[in-house]
Amino acid sequence: MLTWKNRAVRFARVITVAACTAAFSLVGLAASHAADPTAEEQAAALAAVPKEAQKYYGGYWYATNTVADPFANWKPHAPPWKICHNDSYLGNSWRANLVAELKALTKQLADQGLAEPELNVTNSNGDINLELTQLKAQIAQGCDLIMSYPGSATGLCAGIKEAFDKGILFVTIDSTVTCPEALNVATNPYYRGQYEGEWIAKQLGGKGTALIMNGQPGTANTVAQETGFRKAVEAFPDIKVAGSLFGMWTGSVAKTEVLKFLATHPEPVHAVFSTGNMGVGVGQAFEQSGRALPIITEVTNLCSLLAYWKEKNLTANTFVQDGGPMAYSAFIPALHMMAGQKPKVNTIFMPLPSITAENFNDYYDASMTVQSTCFANGKDLHLVPDSYFEQFFTGGEPRAKVEIVSTNAQPQ
Repeated sequence: MLTWKNRAVRFARVITVAACTAAFSLVGLAASHAADPTAEEQAAALAAVPKEAQKYYGGYWYATNTVADPFANWKPHAPPWKICHNDSYLGNSWRANLVAELKALTKQLADQGLAEPELNVTNSNGDINLELTQLKAQIAQGCDLIMSYPGSATGLCAGIKEAFDKGILFVTIDSTVTCPEALNVATNPYYRGQYEGEWIAKQLGGKGTALIMNGQPGTANTVAQETGFRKAVEAFPDIKVAGSLFGMWTGSVAKTEVLKFLATHPEPVHAVFSTGNMGVGVGQAFEQSGRALPIITEVTNLCSLLAYWKEKNLTANTFVQDGGPMAYSAFIPALHMMAGQKPKVNTIFMPLPSITAENFNDYYDASMTVQSTCFANGKDLHLVPDSYFEQFFTGGEPRAKVEIVSTNAQPQ
């Protein structure tokens, strides 16, 4: 699932597509997607998901499938483990933080005699065929655990199946695959859109006009987030969605698209749902147009957004999901499995913390500016408590213990 986190590798190619699809609506996006499963089909698909976690699985079919007891006959290799990371792109700070976290966690296991000290890392730079070749090479090199941010939901399935058959665990980090032999640990884009839609509706008192600022046209992530948002605001007949734009997860592009929209839509816009890395550009477009700043919600906790929020006294909201904490979140379920525990399902969706006016000062620092490239992770780096994942596993031995570390590296 392509998200804002790997936008740069596809930007030059995709921007041409965006120019041709600027009028692409949600109807057009969804047209290529199969019909939504019935309520009975959804209940059957989620039967193995712990009841307390099922609320995070709305619209799951946009991102992946669910398979019950997928590793029933699979056994992990004994330690010390060779730990590897297979990545589709390593050119931004989110990915750099992800790798830095995995390196630190690998070192912690090595200090306990449970792993080799060095993390094996590959980078396909957006080439899914190369990524598959690199994955097969990692299998041949004797990796026991392969963490991954895959560049395709299906393109690595042959390699993932080979790994599974050889007792190698393949775990995706917030980029799900449909291959049943992988363990997916991710946030749910449909849930993010639904959450922000409900939050905006509450802030507007159930009445007003909203604008959606998507990333790239046509991706599963885009469709899921916009569908979740629209489903949420459907419950409020006095809230109108005035438009759906595409900013390519890039602030300058988003600013340009909003400027064009506002130039031809003189009616007030009260709120904007931005789907990653574009909140500042959105706000600047309203300012340049002489419009009142709207409510802005985001899904990425960039320091630049918090600086702009503070400067302009915004009514805003954003999720917290830096690459380092996300890598840690995926590593904990991996350790459950390396201890012989069995996952109840192949896809673990998790909630995310959010930054609001009430807890803003827990994340904001006076050194942040609108040019900052860091992530506002706050003091507690955990996205969810480690105990959240325990409900997804049965049997086996207690997992190895590791501690989350602060990364916030710059792009490599």
